Amino acid sequence: MSYTIQEVAKKMNISTYSIRYYHDHGMLPFVKRDANNNRVFEDVDLEWLKIIVCLRSTGMPVERIQHYLELVQAGEETVPERYDMMKAQQQRTLNEINDLQSHLKMINYKVDHYADILINHKVDDFVPSNMAEAEQHEVYQQNES
Repeated sequence: MSYTIQEVAKKMNISTYSIRYYHDHGMLPFVKRDANNNRVFEDVDLEWLKIIVCLRSTGMPVERIQHYLELVQAGEETVPERYDMMKAQQQRTLNEINDLQSHLKMINYKVDHYADILINHKVDDFVPSNMAEAEQHEVYQQNES
């Protein structure tokens, strides 16, 4: 099946600018042109675009992606290097996921904190003025004892 650049952009949820960039930088080597010089994409081009988008989304630099795609085109003898590249990207992505999970724990803690304040009509003791007031109240109670 054939697709226009607009169809590919919509289908892949990326901009036509990005697609043109990848094509112009040799990352979509099989894209053909029609009689009006418009890019015509086939399913194989979409597969290449999927890996490009995936690798970019996980932080791989364009130059590394270009190198990876060159290795793919070079053939079977490059499988060990491609494997190493994917293993390294896998580890970077796992590290990023772990970092995001840690951030999510903090955000969940704050959501629970604010829900408790809203539901139980509490004072937010993380606000500096409330913290100072709580300390003064504590000092006052200690002096009263």
